[in-house]
Amino acid sequence: MDALVTDVQLAPAVAGVRGLGRGGIGVIAIGPDRSAAGLWSRYTREREVSPDAVASPAAYVAHIASVARERGPLVVYPSREESIDAILDHLAELPPEVVLPYPTNDALGRIREKPGLGALTAEVGLRSPATIVEATAGELLESSIPVPSVIKPAAPVGRLGSASLIESQDQLQQVLRRRQVPPEESILVQEQASGSLISLELVLDREGQVAVQFQGLARETWPPTAGSISYAVSVEPAPDLVERAAQFLRRAGYWGLAQLDFVDDVRGMTLIDVNPRFYACLPLALACGVNLPLVWHAVVTDGPRPPLGTYPVGVTYRWLKGDLAAAAQGSPRRLLSRRARAGAGSMWASDDPLPGLLLASRAATRRLRRRRAPLGLEDDRPAAA
Repeated sequence: MDALVTDVQLAPAVAGVRGLGRGGIGVIAIGPDRSAAGLWSRYTREREVSPDAVASPAAYVAHIASVARERGPLVVYPSREESIDAILDHLAELPPEVVLPYPTNDALGRIREKPGLGALTAEVGLRSPATIVEATAGELLESSIPVPSVIKPAAPVGRLGSASLIESQDQLQQVLRRRQVPPEESILVQEQASGSLISLELVLDREGQVAVQFQGLARETWPPTAGSISYAVSVEPAPDLVERAAQFLRRAGYWGLAQLDFVDDVRGMTLIDVNPRFYACLPLALACGVNLPLVWHAVVTDGPRPPLGTYPVGVTYRWLKGDLAAAAQGSPRRLLSRRARAGAGSMWASDDPLPGLLLASRAATRRLRRRRAPLGLEDDRPAAA
């Protein structure tokens, strides 16, 4: 069965296309315009321009349905949170030729909605950050919160975007206003979890067994607190963490790919995020020979899977755009510091160079637009990269 990967203007989707294509899966790539990087991957068999999931969710789903009827059945991999929401909201409109790569019951909601993570993690000996308050952005603008604390959207999709560490009331107001968060958007205010950031990736089969596992350790993030991984290294999977994470997913009723972010906090291993989609540092696993997209596809289609095995540790990943942002905001050492040669980057692949060039061009254009935006109106949310 072939695959359809959406949102290929984004780097995680391009990594997914590469993983599937290297494994011999026929890939149909969908992006919002002809410049979408994944349309020009050597691993893309067919290209489609479709409505954007954010601007036109119903039209986006209708286009997927049309392609699947014509060329399906297809396993459809939505590659951003807004795309997942669009598909779930229009699930009844999808034809049988659309095969989704995870359960379509309440399992997705259980792992994606942060307010409910605490009960599930506690059942398996993990924890999630304690919630101080859940309130609308408008309510937070009229009140004060304990600092330092972390704010994040309560729903999987929100204008707030990624989590932010808040260290003063003035900073809270600046972040909410700069990102133009609607007054009615629900925001979580949580304790700050401090410690090493661990990225654990699992693919569970339909019986809940671990089909493949991979673990990375963040050396640097950007922003330095509550930021995205900008420099990481592959490490051996921690058996206890793998088992507890798998139990967490099983209790939620979930199977498929899950990327889980943990903080090794003094209070216990703390789960801060779960992504059931292609994710930013996926190229690190691919560079280590762990083809997560291919195993995920095999689980969905009951196809042959590569055997579980070891992978090299010490392979590095670098998010160059994060280092460039750090340099532009007063931390040039992040860009100039000597590091071990990167084994993987968020955009570039030597066997598939054109998408990397297009992603870099898109990132540069976005940065120029932000620099030219009127003061106070620029959108500083990290792009999905």
